[in-house]
Amino acid sequence: MGPAREVVSVADRARLGLDVWPDTALGVLNDGGGKYRFFATGTPGSRPPQKVIVTSGTLNDPVAGGVRSTQAVAGIPSGYDYAGGGPVFRDTRSGQVLEMLHLERPYGNDPSKFYTELHLGRVDPKTGKAVRLGEIVRPHVDFATAKRTQATIDLGAPSFSVTKVGTTSYLYVYFADASADGSGHIAFTGLSVARAPLASVLAAAKRGKVTAWHKYAGGKWTQPALGGASMDINAGRPMAWAPDVARGNGRTIMVAGESPHEMVLSTSANGVSGWSARHPLWRDPDSFDAYPTIVAASGAPNAPGTTFFVYYTQWQSTSPDWSKARLMRRTVRCTKGTPATDIALVRYSNGARHQVTTGPAPAGYHEEGRWYLRSAQEPGTVPLYGCRNGQDDQFLYKGADCGGSQYAILQTEGWIHTTRPAGPSVPLYRCHIAGIGDHFVSVRADCEAPGNASVTQEGLLGYALTR
Repeated sequence: MGPAREVVSVADRARLGLDVWPDTALGVLNDGGGKYRFFATGTPGSRPPQKVIVTSGTLNDPVAGGVRSTQAVAGIPSGYDYAGGGPVFRDTRSGQVLEMLHLERPYGNDPSKFYTELHLGRVDPKTGKAVRLGEIVRPHVDFATAKRTQATIDLGAPSFSVTKVGTTSYLYVYFADASADGSGHIAFTGLSVARAPLASVLAAAKRGKVTAWHKYAGGKWTQPALGGASMDINAGRPMAWAPDVARGNGRTIMVAGESPHEMVLSTSANGVSGWSARHPLWRDPDSFDAYPTIVAASGAPNAPGTTFFVYYTQWQSTSPDWSKARLMRRTVRCTKGTPATDIALVRYSNGARHQVTTGPAPAGYHEEGRWYLRSAQEPGTVPLYGCRNGQDDQFLYKGADCGGSQYAILQTEGWIHTTRPAGPSVPLYRCHIAGIGDHFVSVRADCEAPGNASVTQEGLLGYALTR
């Protein structure tokens, strides 16, 4: 997992009038020649009605070409106070573009209390106009029960995932479903899924309608997606935000927020069962992250290969504050089976503090030492992660969680040998300077400060190559 990269700044949003944006996961269309279109909900002027905002640009700068269209979803019935769209699916044969619509029904005057339904829309690729076709997924708990308990039921705006079962291709959508027991207590699944045959979805959309979708429950696809029960297919681990799921290279990838500060990844061969343990991707204790979107680094955006991007909205505060919102991106690379190369791990200092990273030199820091890690896992190596305690104390850790939820997960630095390799190498120890709270690495077990009680060694990280 690579470092965080800002792709749309607060200033960019202000310049383009993107006041509340992106307020859903992104929809992405590849227009060829390195150019893309990006779909997401926005609220110009921070006041409803919501609009589907289409920008043009590149994967490095989604707004490089500016705003192409800003339009409300057409055909929204009365009773909803929020209607937005984001993720899209383009059928290469017919040219039809479908969009996932997120509709909210309010309970009263509190905007944080609402009931979500998923509707399907069709987009005119030339104008960006989205027209609602109909409802496709409704929570298991009914609106009246949810209103009585005042529980917020948020299904997000999930991406479309194409999965072939036998000879039939299906569109899958993933969400955290909600149900109520006899006493009215609301419980959420960790991950639920609904599907419909792709051919049926496209045929119905061409007629301006929707086909029937079904939820997965009890090992079968027989529950109606409109209010039916669903099975928790991801081990009962609720999420703070709706997940984003994409399928490519023969596996399904899920990225989800376990909290407003941490994103995790899990994979499944068939998109239903056998999900891997959730792997921490990044953690931002001082920021609020939401709406992850998996996008392929090339080709069809919703069919990721071994390297892909995760875009997300980040509020630079511990609670949502649209005046501090920006669009971020991480690069995720699946290294299993890929050839490894040497990458430089450099110790930097500004005279008072240290940073040790395979990334670029921090401003105002100079190099103090250089060693080499491997870029992919090999026998006898373990990953090293870049972590941060507070604002200034960057350190290395051998666990993906960086040792606790209070620490930021910055990036995967590389792989270090657990025993001395055949080539020239040195041991690397993690060291800590008490008082100022500063970490660094050293080839010496005494951390270059013999007899200094304020400098302590915190263990051997492993063995790094010297050339």
